[in-house]
Amino acid sequence: MSLSGNMTNSKCTSACNGASGSSAQDKKFKIVNLSGPINILLPMDEVEGVDSQLTDRVSPSPFCPYVVGTEIDLKTSDEGLPIKAQVIKCFEATLSCVMVIRFIEPPVFNNTSECILKLLDRRFSTQARGDLDLAPWTPTLEQKYQAFIREGKAEELFGYWDAAKQINREWSAYYVANHRKWSPAKWETYIQWQAHDIYEDEKKAYQLMADLQGISIPNMLGEVYLDLPAEAAVDDDNEDPDQESRSTESGNTADEPSVHSIPGLLLQYVRGFHLNELHEHLPREHWQTVVDSSLTTLRQIQDCGILNRNVNLRSFIIDPATQHVMMIDFGITKFRDDVGSDNEWERMQAWEDEDFQLAMSMQGMLWNLTGSTITYKPTEWRWRLKYRYHMGGEEEGGTEEEEEYVKKQKDFVFER
Repeated sequence: MSLSGNMTNSKCTSACNGASGSSAQDKKFKIVNLSGPINILLPMDEVEGVDSQLTDRVSPSPFCPYVVGTEIDLKTSDEGLPIKAQVIKCFEATLSCVMVIRFIEPPVFNNTSECILKLLDRRFSTQARGDLDLAPWTPTLEQKYQAFIREGKAEELFGYWDAAKQINREWSAYYVANHRKWSPAKWETYIQWQAHDIYEDEKKAYQLMADLQGISIPNMLGEVYLDLPAEAAVDDDNEDPDQESRSTESGNTADEPSVHSIPGLLLQYVRGFHLNELHEHLPREHWQTVVDSSLTTLRQIQDCGILNRNVNLRSFIIDPATQHVMMIDFGITKFRDDVGSDNEWERMQAWEDEDFQLAMSMQGMLWNLTGSTITYKPTEWRWRLKYRYHMGGEEEGGTEEEEEYVKKQKDFVFER
């Protein structure tokens, strides 16, 4: 399989070769262009009516090509240098499509032969499409989006939404009164814009955490993109893969690259288990140490001016041999430099309360699954935030009243 404009599906190839029995030889096949350098060969009876089958539900698109064995042709974001790699492991898609790749050409990139590829591909982002209640991606839907690009509407909307985001970092489609009346093409444009916004946030987070890379978070090895073509069509008469491949090389007419490209990050592949699997991999006597280390990692990230709005137990990976903890996933974040005042930033920290979310999630999960659990002792800073922003209003900090409150609370431990 290849994502280089000449991708074929191994199952379909075996069927065409008669590996699935004589009945497969009688089937008619057609090339389905999956937008971008992605073509897949499907039996006619599997393709016909696929749009109508999927429009009433939100589920992963059957067209998603990111499977083990796929070859991907990427380009570096800075110089556009080509990178060919093969997918050797896939993870469940959420806001992004995440996979482990092995480099083919060049065989080594940034001193590694394997890494994580994180593509912000709105077509197969199950969480993003589900959050917006959008139908799964299909080639027909992509045709509408590509037509939107050729008419100049997508690029224009990108400009409007970028301006709105600069004024209000919390801006989203829900700020638009008639957003539910948007056309499918406009929604596809929005989710493409959203994917690039998430990508920019995660890239910025890694840059702010440069000193933590390789220690508390993975190393960021590079920025890449996967091109989408100007055309995406289902051609009933085209049965020649080479012809279809040539048709995708025409390029895109949009001036804004983010309109027609899939951004991605190359990250260090961190092996281990997720924090929500702690009870399956380590004995009880190690649980407290690992959770405390996870909280320390989270606080190191906070000290870089980053507030994670999506604290998830699966965002922490533990090395089973050393019990070293690393955190991943920084696409849904807030940054200190985007906030005007210290008070506003403290208020955000108080309401997000990442430490409490993480500790209480672990405490409840372990108790429910095993009958044993961990304890949580908040830091003095957490008690100060609680006093200032959770005591029935907004209290002034640095007062004798605050000191008295912290003195009373600082030894409190959450336990079961």
